[in-house]
Amino acid sequence: MYRFLAIATLGMRLLAADSTLVERIAGDIARTPRGLATEPIPTIAASAASVGAIVWLGGGDQHIRRIVLRSRSETLDAIARIGNTIGDVPSAAALSLALIAGGAAFGSEHTTTSGRRLLEALVLAGAATTTLKIAIGRARPFRDRGDGYFLPLRFDDGQWSFPSGHSTVAGTIAGVAFARSDSWLVRSAAMAAALTTMAARIWSDKHWTSDTLVGATIGAAIGYSLARSDSGSRAWMLVPAVGGIGIAAAW
Repeated sequence: MYRFLAIATLGMRLLAADSTLVERIAGDIARTPRGLATEPIPTIAASAASVGAIVWLGGGDQHIRRIVLRSRSETLDAIARIGNTIGDVPSAAALSLALIAGGAAFGSEHTTTSGRRLLEALVLAGAATTTLKIAIGRARPFRDRGDGYFLPLRFDDGQWSFPSGHSTVAGTIAGVAFARSDSWLVRSAAMAAALTTMAARIWSDKHWTSDTLVGATIGAAIGYSLARSDSGSRAWMLVPAVGGIGIAAAW
């Protein structure tokens, strides 16, 4: 939670330095709800969250943890460290600032805007995840209290398992990448990074599988929708047609 607060503080300093940036960010955030309602990625994300609930209720969290605890490996430990680094807030903040600085240096407004949108999305997704962590209070796996032990409203990191903050960060990066880039190389790398981070949190015994699914869902939905806030959002609708009713897409 404290790292998300650090990101929010950085964002506020940027706001104080540029009044035009304040207007841009306000516009980005104001248009985000429409993106959440009409873009396809949030719909897919909602389905992923449902899968997370099914995994938990079906006993998948406990089963997967038992498998992981029996399968320790130095190679997988090394991969997990990479995943944990990818999902760390300072790494994501550094990426967003690198995009902003790189875009400014090379005169690419698209890159600069992508960096700004990523930073905004990290703050919003982080706030959502942190609120849920405190409100729900699910025990982390390493506490050995089971996947159904909850102590809401406790300022105790051991009770902040749901949802996964690292997975939220990685999902946010992936959501922004899918919204701002048409390159399948970039999109594939972002997706691979998100999956690696999710697996790393489970492997490190810091989160249940359902924690990572929901965390990545939150990040992907907010990241994608906010990053697309200046694009024409697509909506499907029923319209009158000759002999009946047709379906049309509007941008």
